[in-house]
Amino acid sequence: MTRRIKVSKDVAFFGVTTIIMLLMIFFGASSTLWQNETSGDAQTSFLPGRVVEVVEDRTSLNEAGARVGSQVLRIELLSGERRGDVITAQNLLFPIEHGVYAQTGQRVLVFFQQGADGALDNYFSHIQSHDRAFAIYFIVVSFLALLIVIFGKSGIRSAYGLIFTFVTIIFLLLPLIANGLSPGLLTVGISLLIVIVSIIAIMGFQKKTYVSILGSCIGILCYILFYFLTGLALRIDGFNVAEIDLLIVTGFYIGARELLFSSILIASLGGIMDVAVSLSSAIFELSTAQKQVKFNTLFRSGMKVSKDIVGSSANTLILAFTGTFLISLILFATTNTQYQVLINRVDIAIEILRAISASAAMIVCAPATAFIGASIFSKGGSS
Repeated sequence: MTRRIKVSKDVAFFGVTTIIMLLMIFFGASSTLWQNETSGDAQTSFLPGRVVEVVEDRTSLNEAGARVGSQVLRIELLSGERRGDVITAQNLLFPIEHGVYAQTGQRVLVFFQQGADGALDNYFSHIQSHDRAFAIYFIVVSFLALLIVIFGKSGIRSAYGLIFTFVTIIFLLLPLIANGLSPGLLTVGISLLIVIVSIIAIMGFQKKTYVSILGSCIGILCYILFYFLTGLALRIDGFNVAEIDLLIVTGFYIGARELLFSSILIASLGGIMDVAVSLSSAIFELSTAQKQVKFNTLFRSGMKVSKDIVGSSANTLILAFTGTFLISLILFATTNTQYQVLINRVDIAIEILRAISASAAMIVCAPATAFIGASIFSKGGSS
C-alpha cells in the first residue's frame, strides 16, 4: 500500500510539472522575445544556410594569425519561406570581431533582410556566424543519454530536473524580465521553484528531499544577504556591468540594477543545491547506520562531512568565476597594469562580488542543512 502511494505521488508530480513546462514553452514561444524584427517594410531574420560556392575570396592571415578580408558567397537557404533559394551574400572578416571563413559545403547563419514584396532583388545579407544549432542539440542529447545510460532511473530523474531548469529560465524568466518585471524578486521566486522541482525530481518524496529543499532555501536567503552586504562594501550597484550598460543603451531601464544580482543567483544555484543534497543524503545514510543516533552526534558528523563538501564546492565555484575573468587578467599582466589600479577596477570588484556572495551562501547552507537533517533523522525516522 505504501509503495503504491509513492508511485502515485511521482506520477502526479511528473505529470503536473510536465504540464507546467508545456505552458511555459507556449508562453515563451508566443512572446516577442525571439521573433524576427521588422523595420518599416523590411523584415530581418537569421536563417541557416549552406555555402554552395565561394565566388570571390579576398582574405589573408594577419600578424596574429587571424584571417581578415572579404568573401562573396552563394548560399542555399535551408529554412523559412525562401527555403531552397540560392542567394549571394557578403562575408566580412575583421581583425577584432573575427567572422566566419566560409568554405564550400559549410553550414552558416545568414543575416537576411528582405522587402515586403519578397522580391529577390530586394534583399541584403551577410554571414552572421557558424550554424552551430545541430551540434549544440547533438551535444546536449548525447550528454543526457550518457547521464541516463550510466545512472539509469536516477539519470532519467536528473535529466528531467535539468530540462525543467532550462525551460524555466529560457521560456519563463527571460520573457518576464524582457517584459519589464522586477528581475530580483522574479529570479528569487523562480529559483525557489527550480529548487523544489529539481530536488524532488532527483530524490523523490523522502525526508532527505525536504531537508535538501529547506537547506537550499536558506542558502538562497543567505546569498541575498551576502550579495547586498558585499555589494554595499564594494560600491557595486548593478550599473557597473558593461552588458547592463548596453541594455540601457537599447532602452531597457526597468530593473537593470537587479540584473547582476539575478545572474549571480542563477549561476550559484547549482552549487547551493549540490551542498544541500549531498549533505542531507550523507546525514540520512549516517542515521540509517545507527538507528538511535543522538542529535549532537549526527550534527557533528554532518559538519565533518560538510568540510569536504563545502571546501571542494566553494573552490570549484570561485575557480569557475575566476576562469571567466582569466583573459582580462592576462591583458592586465601584459600591459603592466599597476597593482593599485588593478585592485580598484570595477570589474575586479564585480568578480569578487560574484565569488564571495555565492561561496558564502554555500558555506552557511552547510550547517543549516546539517542542523535540519540532524533534527529530523536523529529521531530514528526513515525516508
